[in-house]
Amino acid sequence: MTRCVNCNARALKKRLVERMRAVGDHVFAAKLPAEVCTVCATQYFADVAVESFDLGIAAALLDAGATGAQALKFLRSVTGLQGKEFADLIGVRPETVSRWEQGRGAIDRATYTVLRQLVAERQQHRTNTADFLQSLKRPKRLPKRVNLLLRKAA
Repeated sequence: MTRCVNCNARALKKRLVERMRAVGDHVFAAKLPAEVCTVCATQYFADVAVESFDLGIAAALLDAGATGAQALKFLRSVTGLQGKEFADLIGVRPETVSRWEQGRGAIDRATYTVLRQLVAERQQHRTNTADFLQSLKRPKRLPKRVNLLLRKAA
């Protein structure tokens, strides 16, 4: 970016800027690289920096075992899934996810575990769990006899 979108000045400088985000009763803060307009002070953060920040927040929430409605909504959003997509993936109705995110029902431990795995894989740029859950919706037929090739044990 060469010009400030806000004031059109050519006065952008690279800086580390504190970014904060509130999730439930907690405020998370980190210094992120940004371009700052020296004329109007508008801050521009790269998407990858914001995504990394959000994943760090998600990891902290998961490590703390946070299961409040706001935390659940944030965690689901960090997975990149819409509420309906998440519901479809874990085999519940969209209304169930909506109730969880509005604090009108407790999320079960198995779903919380899946959510934790989805966030962890997002940090690693992987989709194994989501792919596996999708595959459960359309299982493959195995033949009656399956020959396996096993490696020798060391």
